[in-house]
Amino acid sequence: MSQPEYNDDLKAWTLRKEDLSGFVNAAEWPLSPSIGEGPTVNFILYVPDQSQSPLLIRENGGTSWLVPQWGGVHILNIAGDATLESLAADVLAPAMHSFSEQLISLLGLPHAPASLPLRISTLERVRTISLIVFVTLQFYWLKGYYGALEQEFSNKVYTALENTTKTVSELEVEKYLNENYENFRDNIKANSKQPSLTTIQQTIDSGTQRSIVYSKNLIEQKQLPINKTGDSLRLTTLYTDEAAYKIKKDTSKREQLTSEINQDIQSGDWGMKEFVKVSANSMPIAKRVDAKVLDSIITKELSMKGISANFGYGVMDKNSKLTNVVNKVFKDKKEGNTYSYPLFTDTKERTLYTLALVFPKKEYSLAMNNWPMLLGTFLSLLTILGIYIISINYMMRQKKIAEIKTDFINNMSHEFKTPLATISVATDSLANDKIATNPEKVRYYSSLIKQENLRMKKQVENVLNMSKLERNEVKLFLRETNVRELIKRTTESFGLIVTQRNGTLRQEFNAEKYNFKIDEFHISNMLVNLLDNANKYSPEAPEISVKTRNEGNWYVIEISDKGMGMETENRTKIFEKFFREETGNIHNVKGQGLGLSYVKKIIELHKGQVIVDSEKDRGSTFIIKLPMV
Repeated sequence: MSQPEYNDDLKAWTLRKEDLSGFVNAAEWPLSPSIGEGPTVNFILYVPDQSQSPLLIRENGGTSWLVPQWGGVHILNIAGDATLESLAADVLAPAMHSFSEQLISLLGLPHAPASLPLRISTLERVRTISLIVFVTLQFYWLKGYYGALEQEFSNKVYTALENTTKTVSELEVEKYLNENYENFRDNIKANSKQPSLTTIQQTIDSGTQRSIVYSKNLIEQKQLPINKTGDSLRLTTLYTDEAAYKIKKDTSKREQLTSEINQDIQSGDWGMKEFVKVSANSMPIAKRVDAKVLDSIITKELSMKGISANFGYGVMDKNSKLTNVVNKVFKDKKEGNTYSYPLFTDTKERTLYTLALVFPKKEYSLAMNNWPMLLGTFLSLLTILGIYIISINYMMRQKKIAEIKTDFINNMSHEFKTPLATISVATDSLANDKIATNPEKVRYYSSLIKQENLRMKKQVENVLNMSKLERNEVKLFLRETNVRELIKRTTESFGLIVTQRNGTLRQEFNAEKYNFKIDEFHISNMLVNLLDNANKYSPEAPEISVKTRNEGNWYVIEISDKGMGMETENRTKIFEKFFREETGNIHNVKGQGLGLSYVKKIIELHKGQVIVDSEKDRGSTFIIKLPMV
């Protein structure tokens, strides 16, 4: 299997294209050029067929092998007698795991298993199904409970209607008898105490519509109004205190009356009720029923049943037409359940009028009357839903943390890869006898190792500083500073990096006031982070501008680029720790995802503001406002 070879002319490690023909996937990760003289190292890392082990690249006869893995590149020292074919996955796994654990411990990240997303997904499905079943059962129970409430309500209403119609009928009979039959009833009751047979004869005069009542021993006569169509009908009633009686038409009159009054009568009093019914049925309903009295009776009966809901009532005739005995609520009703019950009947018990009730706000009344139970059920549902949402958010947050951890380690590994690789090349070079005898080369490679070591140290310090910022352990050392000169020095220094990419960095200082207290160290780092961000996210030659101006008591710094920009939904996320617009093992943009989080923290410590304006593929503008007071 071919290995890279060091080309003295190109001063680079090379691998011919034809050497890649036996592999399925290939990826080239070029490292940044080392500072000063020396080779530019290009590591060709690729994965062969799935049945084979990952390709390892060893540098120029050294004992260090570069292992491609999920966390970046791991430098693994392997025994000299080990061959490429013997480095199976189970041999590499401990070293790879150890490397990732070291990074986790170094950076203080929470441990999260790689299988967490899968476990969360399964747990989410189980919890979601359980919640759906629970909510469905709760709604089914609520539906049944509400149905029972409606049935109970209906039963109470029909009972109240029955009692109301009974009371109205009794009041009608009582009123009729009190007005017309008081003395007549006294005579009947007095005569009914005698064991002998008493004959009462009633004669109706067709002209005057008045009647004369005769007893066996005529003492007095009474005039009783009979509201029936007929002429000179003579009715005979037989009373004793032992039996039922018959009222029969006099055979001397051949004409039939429209009402049939042959009835079984149990007492003199019930006989009068039948006379009242025969007489009253020919009267208009408005004369038989007082609307105010009817309203009060209905209200009383409903109240006795525990119903306080607003209601409408109306009396319907036998053809279901509404009479003039009705209130406004019933007239204005649109739709809804109507509760009906017979009000008046004829002598054959056939319904002549019906009393109907409606409740426009029945549902509201039911809810108010049963609010403790309904409220308890509703709160329990809300509690379950709240717990579910919180738990899902927590799991999603853990999942996000796992992704951020992976992303962060990947990117940190990438940041460490360049200095580690450079150090590896330098150490291998120092081991070469030719270089070891050359003091100049030794100093060069020694300085190279020192520079790359400082570079890695700076990366770690960035993480540690961010951790201190999170714990509010960073204290600012504020002193009067010429901010204009600070910005100028920083941008000019960073301009060298931009120039290497054939880019431009333009400065425009419009602020007239620029001396105020800041922490020079942190503000300088903040500016470098923003400039580095603008440079990294410019895929082609960067076009960066730095402008300053005064706005009242604010010193405004505006840093713009014409790079990749960002999606709208990411504008609020970019200041989160470890956030990067690309996630996973993506190294086209370097960094740990800490830069903008650091920027925001430093600006907040200075009591300032940071505003971002960005559009995808059109660049970004960061506006920093620092108070000068």
